[in-house]
Amino acid sequence: MGVEIVRVPPDFKHPLGEDGGAIPGAHLEPLYYLDGNLKTAYQLYENVTEGTPESPVLSSLAELRTWLLAQGWDAQRIDFLLEHGHAPSFIART
Repeated sequence: MGVEIVRVPPDFKHPLGEDGGAIPGAHLEPLYYLDGNLKTAYQLYENVTEGTPESPVLSSLAELRTWLLAQGWDAQRIDFLLEHGHAPSFIART
């Protein structure tokens, strides 16, 4: 799966279904209508479906980098993600 960085409010909670699992894409509408000045934090989302959170809400890109390193990401992939705002899970060559 691919991932993307989404700007969210510091207290953002992704909407959950009755089973307690994240509802894919349920963050899109509430974040769309929210004032951009309130979205001061970062959260990593998978973007193969409409999106579900892959990380906790983090206060800075430096904190996201630290979290990703702790998850086993290598520095080159983290640099790509932080530079582009998204990263593929793999690249197929033919």
